[in-house]
Amino acid sequence: MRLTERPDLGPDATASDGDDLATFLYRERLELYYRSLRASLIAVVVNSSILCWLLWDPARPATLLGWLLATLLVTVYRGVLAYRFSRTAPAARSARAWYRHAILGALLSGLTWGAAGFLLFSPDNIYNQSLLAFVLAGMCAGGVVSLAAFIEASVPFLVLAIVPYTLRLFLEGNLEAMQLGLMALLYLVLMSVFARRVNETVVGGFRMSHLRERAEAAAERQALYDDLTGLPNRRLLLDRLRQARARALRHGTGAAVLFLDLDHFKRINDSLGHSAGDEVLVEVSRRLKAELRAEDTACRLGGDEFVILLTELDGTVERGVQTTHHIAERIRGAVTRPVTVQGMQLHLSTSMGASLLPSDSDDIEDLLRHADTAMYRAKDEGRNTIRFFVRDMQEAIEARMSLEQALREALDQGELELYLQPQCDARGGIFGAEALLRWYRDGRWVPPAEFIPVAEESGLIYRLGDWVVDEACRLLAEFRTLPGCETLILAVNVSARQFTRAGFADTVLAALERHGVPAARLELEVTESLLIDELRTTLECMERLQGQGLRFTIDDFGTGYSSLRYLQTLAVDSLKIDQSFVRGVIDSHGDASIVRATLSMAQALKLTVLAEGVESAEIREFLVLHGCQRFQGYFFGRPVPVPAFRERLLSGELSLPP
Repeated sequence: MRLTERPDLGPDATASDGDDLATFLYRERLELYYRSLRASLIAVVVNSSILCWLLWDPARPATLLGWLLATLLVTVYRGVLAYRFSRTAPAARSARAWYRHAILGALLSGLTWGAAGFLLFSPDNIYNQSLLAFVLAGMCAGGVVSLAAFIEASVPFLVLAIVPYTLRLFLEGNLEAMQLGLMALLYLVLMSVFARRVNETVVGGFRMSHLRERAEAAAERQALYDDLTGLPNRRLLLDRLRQARARALRHGTGAAVLFLDLDHFKRINDSLGHSAGDEVLVEVSRRLKAELRAEDTACRLGGDEFVILLTELDGTVERGVQTTHHIAERIRGAVTRPVTVQGMQLHLSTSMGASLLPSDSDDIEDLLRHADTAMYRAKDEGRNTIRFFVRDMQEAIEARMSLEQALREALDQGELELYLQPQCDARGGIFGAEALLRWYRDGRWVPPAEFIPVAEESGLIYRLGDWVVDEACRLLAEFRTLPGCETLILAVNVSARQFTRAGFADTVLAALERHGVPAARLELEVTESLLIDELRTTLECMERLQGQGLRFTIDDFGTGYSSLRYLQTLAVDSLKIDQSFVRGVIDSHGDASIVRATLSMAQALKLTVLAEGVESAEIREFLVLHGCQRFQGYFFGRPVPVPAFRERLLSGELSLPP
């Protein structure tokens, strides 16, 4: 690309990414030209002065002095340009103007040397002609080097400097002069080719330098910045944390780490797609940067997790907490402003955790871990809020991590087992049982309410749930070999995460087939919240499984949404009244009313009802009086190991449906 084709790049001009290389070449060639101009001008002054001295002729002093004066004036003009260029800040240079001066200076210099070859030429004076040829050849060779950045300047310089001298040779008319003229023309051609090669080498070097710099910058940016949002990534965050720690310890100031997580961000990806989620992340990143001070840093760790580093916090710990809380509230307010994506207005919220340096810790990894712990506390306490780290949080999280590791080992080593609690009719006959997970560890029984949430958060719930389903099917196959137990039903609780996982129906059907158990003998208990929150996925899975003969029960009915719509829509076979209502039917008019209403509704919808938490004969009689025929609770039997339950079956305590 010719330099003259470039637009003016003045102080306020910017180049797009597509013009980046051309802009770089444009400026670098100007730098090279003006940087090498001083040496070239010294050569011009020296050579012109020597030439004038060697060719001095008292018969024509005006011609010699006039030429020398013109040459020196052009040299001064170019020298002033070189000086001004070096004194002008790069950002303030108008590249087009400096380019015009460069080309004009080169052409004027070519004209002065061409004038020397024409005006100082002496016919029939071989010394004069040889000296001119020698000096012009030297100046042209030097000009090719000094004008290497501009092929559009170096070739015209050669033409202007050599052609007048060649013309005078041809005008001589003798053979020797014409031969010398032809040699001058050949020299012009060769120097023009050489000038192009030099120009290509110089420009190619600049191009390679620029591409290398861009590659290095891109590699550095990929290593240090998030591709989607342009925010610093974890690597750069750790570096800035180290710097903040050093400043804090040196100057006695403080710093804070804010760990942010967007609440329910997964719903945006699931409902609108990942492109919409990316738009949200970019907008949130922009808002974070807008709310921070110049000395603070916003980083994206991945997904919807962000970290804010607040530095130069002066004063006491209390003052640091106040400043951090104030900035965090500003950020929370910015995030909660509606975001329009794909024509839809979304309302976001964020949960934040904060840790302070050095009061919480002066270890970088500890600060991040503490802020993360505090963020999860904010989520546990309702979301859309900020919580500061306290030591008890870390102890709780460490205990939870220890429990998670122990649970993994328990799954690997087969330490978990199923206990079975009988499900009976009004006379106490067993028609089924609920499979309840039990774990004995370090001399104590670990309550399910303690390890099931850990399994949910860690993802172990999938392995755990698959094991429970498979073990229940194995037990059903075993019980079917006992007299009169062919129609025994086992009920298994299924978590929302397990039920909505892709392939859950296949896992259940494969377990039934593997153990040769009819699908009607397995009953899956699901919660009301699952039916509401994941209605579409739930409906598809339930219809497929019920089509194979499986039964479904709504567990803890009455504690959730209790919507009649899903009772009509979904493939539900029975309801299990929550024990919190059943236990109060004798003493609480409200509980009794809820149970009576549930039984009446189920009868109208032709649904079977099982009451759990039956602990006395009075409760059983109340339930029987109002139409309940299925029961579960301590009155009929506690959860027991499989061998003990097998003994009850063999003792004849059966009331199996036909």
